Amino acid sequence: MNDIKNLENKRLTILSNLKMVLLFLSGLAVLAFTYLYFSSNDFLTSLFIPSFCVIFLYQTYRNFIVKNFNYEFKNKLLREIITNISPNLDYFPNKFIDKKEFYYPNIYKIADFYSGNDLIDGKFKGVNIKLSDLFLQEEIITYDEKGNQKVRYETIFKGIFFIADFNKFFTSKTYVLSNKIAFLKKSGNRAYMDDVEFEKCFKTFTNDQINARYVLTPSFMERILKIRDFFKKEINIAFLDNKIYIYLEFNYDSFEPNLKANLLGENSILNIYESEILNLLNLVEELKLNQKIWKSYEK
Repeated sequence: MNDIKNLENKRLTILSNLKMVLLFLSGLAVLAFTYLYFSSNDFLTSLFIPSFCVIFLYQTYRNFIVKNFNYEFKNKLLREIITNISPNLDYFPNKFIDKKEFYYPNIYKIADFYSGNDLIDGKFKGVNIKLSDLFLQEEIITYDEKGNQKVRYETIFKGIFFIADFNKFFTSKTYVLSNKIAFLKKSGNRAYMDDVEFEKCFKTFTNDQINARYVLTPSFMERILKIRDFFKKEINIAFLDNKIYIYLEFNYDSFEPNLKANLLGENSILNIYESEILNLLNLVEELKLNQKIWKSYEK
């Protein structure tokens, strides 16, 4: 509790310092604008240079002042939350799931930039699980009519990647994919499932039509729909080599500390993050991965 109170005091101090710095820099920017405008009579240049300097200096100072706060938040408070949920889970704030595991199901194309954080690894409810935030971008280079190069970046994936063991071996390679996914490397043939709502939300591909239906039972499809409705985000799933790979496209970094959010009280950011972590870990129970209900199938 003392750690939380101390960090809450640091948060309030940081916010106060940031406000004072912003006011100070804004005052300097006004003076600089006035000087430049009366010297050059160029409104846009006089506005741009001070504005750019204010943004750059403020962001540099902000990154510096919150670095230690972020470290303590994750290494003390978030780690304690995860340990309290299960002592069999390890938390690594600066690590993330390796790209080989992410690309193994061949759903997303190779990114130019692959990064992440907040790796949770271990056992939950007796099931081996691993999850982390990941951020993948593609660098796109184009040229205008004059031959000038332009570089832009497109997000391939930004969200939570979750891997867990199944209790029984299955022989098929089966994919449950959002209809909106843009980077699919198709594997196998389309499997049309009997659940009408499931078919509206997902496309299923497999290299073994019969075996895929042992995995995607009617009740299991209902659970996937329930998870999709709960998170209200795009979900893609692969079933390979006795594992389930779940891609949750949240489009934000899940567990970064928010300076504007309180650390104390019922609606604190800690309570929110604890709930979000539990929601992710409870995929094990929602999908009944901890129950020995699967039967192996062999041709």
